[in-house]
Amino acid sequence: MRSLRAKIALVLLASVFVTFSILTLIQAIRDQRQQLAAQRDVNVAVTGSLAESLGREGLARADRLRLLIKSYVRSKSIRHIRVLNRDYRVIAASNPRNAGRLYRTPDVQEPVEHGITAVTISRAIWTPVLRVTAPVRQGSRLIGALEVEFTLPPAQAGLWPFVRQAAPVSLVMTGVLTLALMWPLTLIVVRPITRFAQLSHDLERGNLLIEIPNQGADELGQLGRTLVKTRDSLRELNKLQNQALRKTWKDENHLSGLPGNQAVQRELRRRLDSGEGFVALYADLDSLTAFNGRYGLERGDQVIRFTARTLQETLRTYGGLGDFVGHVGGGDFVLIVNPRRANTVAQAAVHAFEAGVLDFYDGEDLERGYIMAKDNEAGLGQLPLAGLTIVGVPVAARHASIFKIDEAAAELKATAKRQPGSKFVIEQNEAVRTTHPIPHSGLESVETSSPETAL
Repeated sequence: MRSLRAKIALVLLASVFVTFSILTLIQAIRDQRQQLAAQRDVNVAVTGSLAESLGREGLARADRLRLLIKSYVRSKSIRHIRVLNRDYRVIAASNPRNAGRLYRTPDVQEPVEHGITAVTISRAIWTPVLRVTAPVRQGSRLIGALEVEFTLPPAQAGLWPFVRQAAPVSLVMTGVLTLALMWPLTLIVVRPITRFAQLSHDLERGNLLIEIPNQGADELGQLGRTLVKTRDSLRELNKLQNQALRKTWKDENHLSGLPGNQAVQRELRRRLDSGEGFVALYADLDSLTAFNGRYGLERGDQVIRFTARTLQETLRTYGGLGDFVGHVGGGDFVLIVNPRRANTVAQAAVHAFEAGVLDFYDGEDLERGYIMAKDNEAGLGQLPLAGLTIVGVPVAARHASIFKIDEAAAELKATAKRQPGSKFVIEQNEAVRTTHPIPHSGLESVETSSPETAL
């Protein structure tokens, strides 16, 4: 329910449901009124017919009145009949006990005096009652009045049956309209906002090369232009930061162009003095000596420069502001990264190295999977292809020793280099973990722990 799509769907569903509920209620009221009007017309016609019969027969003969009333009362919908004389006294009724009583009420007098038929709805206990009052005329002379009470079925008087009847159609229309509106809303609103959220996440990770759509005069276009300004500001800030760092670098590795050993030491000391947590990633080229013996120093330098570019590009893509990479010398590099990005940077660097280092080998060596080179101890022999080992040391304590960091990294390297191929080892605060293979030939990931964790 946290997603924007789910929230929009919920609000849209509630809005459409409320709208159709109101329309359903309006339709139910309309249907009820139509049905009541139809029933009223029928009952008024029955009452008028009885009033005409009474006018023709006259009101003098009580026996004829009783027979006439009895014939009408047989109808199941008629509840009660009263026949009144000109003085509004009951002269005949479906209930004989009412005979002789005075029935002078405004509901009867007013319509009779004005010569009109009146209709009212009331309740007798739980049963809805439709009461029709009509004047009785003999010719043009008013001789009395007639009141007929009709029993209405509950469905005709109550509103709920009409609501229940219209509810299924309302629910179906709610679902159909919600689904129909979700597609354009997803296309117009949800997808662009989701895209901008991903772009914001990329900026947070330090990827400043992303392209951000910023067209349109609406709010989405304004949001895109704001993100473009943020990206450009971060680029400028990163550029100024790099320039400031370069001014402090009094040494630079001539082969890779990266900060040298002294710059690495100064950066480690600065991080330790500031007390900010970081992970020191030590990257080491394996089998570089054998490679130089097989292909020469020039091609070996090309592999070193390739490794430097790989680490730089990986840090640019997966790192963030403030992350650092330096070249200690030979095939040794040091990266200083945020702890949240350490695993990602290490894995990406090893993958990129494995994908590109094969270009420096001849075809026959690639087919064999090893090179024939001279080993200082064993002479000519089969030596593995070059690999990249990265070990990581988390550092959290203020004023920890650089020596302890180097010592922990050396211990991790000694453990990692016992296994052939490229790999990375990250020191953790937990028990020793099992080695997990990564989907790449000869590539492994090892996570371990030691007493020096979180220096």
